[in-house]
Amino acid sequence: MDERRYFESFYFLYFAALSGFVVYRNAYFADIGMTGVQMGTIGFLLRVAGIAALPLWGVLSDRFGAQKRILFGSVVVSGVLVLAYPQFASAFPLLVFVTVALAAFRAPVRPVANSMLLSAGLPYGSVRAYGSIAFGVAALGIGLVSSQVGSVIVFYCFAAGMAALAVILIRIPVESKPPTESVGLRAASLIRDRNFAALLVAAFLMGAMFPAGGAYLSVYVKSLGASDAITGLSVAAKTLGEAVVFLYAARIATSYRRLLIAGAACHVVTFALYASAPAASIVVSMQLLLGVGYAAFMLAAVNLAHELAPESIGSTAQTFLTGFGFATGSGVGELVTGRLLDLVGIQSTYAYIAAVGLVVIAVSGLLDGWLGTDRQIPTES
Repeated sequence: MDERRYFESFYFLYFAALSGFVVYRNAYFADIGMTGVQMGTIGFLLRVAGIAALPLWGVLSDRFGAQKRILFGSVVVSGVLVLAYPQFASAFPLLVFVTVALAAFRAPVRPVANSMLLSAGLPYGSVRAYGSIAFGVAALGIGLVSSQVGSVIVFYCFAAGMAALAVILIRIPVESKPPTESVGLRAASLIRDRNFAALLVAAFLMGAMFPAGGAYLSVYVKSLGASDAITGLSVAAKTLGEAVVFLYAARIATSYRRLLIAGAACHVVTFALYASAPAASIVVSMQLLLGVGYAAFMLAAVNLAHELAPESIGSTAQTFLTGFGFATGSGVGELVTGRLLDLVGIQSTYAYIAAVGLVVIAVSGLLDGWLGTDRQIPTES
């Protein structure tokens, strides 16, 4: 098996394991009587608790060339911690503790893997597509199983996936990077770069919208009188849209700015329609558009962060994009979405989330003058 196949297997297994936890954990929490604020708190901690750890993971990865070892430790510890959720279902303070620990150890998986992939000269889009396909297929399957045996199954699926990932990481043929001196100083200069800073702002705002299309989707679908199976179909449709963009967008020369704006616009249209409480079938079809928008934005953001950063701090750049950008925004989005759920109801919440997308479009437009309209994503043959 060549290097690319191992990375494809890694992304496939990781997102398959993650899907049930992301999509159905709030359905489980609702079943055991959690409030919207409590669900938002768990979601907030999952996002934000990892932010404090992410810069450290990135610096350690680049300083000692320890990407593979960090990934292995992350998946093993995460798989063990997630099994505590069913055990502490009635003890919210203990769930908070477990959530903080899980967030800290799970945080580096995606950004460090992205850095390893790009540093190896492999295309992010077409490899990442395997993750989108896995997320959708697994979410559909877990949704069907959850409808029969209960949503607690999502935690056991996550643990099994992490065990499989550990085996893949043992076999993946990636050489260690040479150690890098003065990583902290180089990282500080990256943050001061106005192009990278603008990208972080756009990623933060975009991340604030993610919970509405992910963790709270099952709550929204149930408010329409539909089942978890419909949530599974919706997620499958979303990941189909993601996979198509990840596979084919990089084959067409287009600018980062256009992809960022297109991604935000897809979210605005989708969430504005959700605010009108459409039929469940419409939700499924609109998730396809949401997937197109998510992939377009992520493809541009990940490649742009890699391009703006010196090669010696590639892991640091990706952890900053994930931590200070997407994760921080998603953490705020979890809290705000949960609060809005309690105050105005799930349908009206989507109107507020759609307005955030308009701001993302405006911020992404600023990159035109700084990066130039000719700055394009790498194409694949």
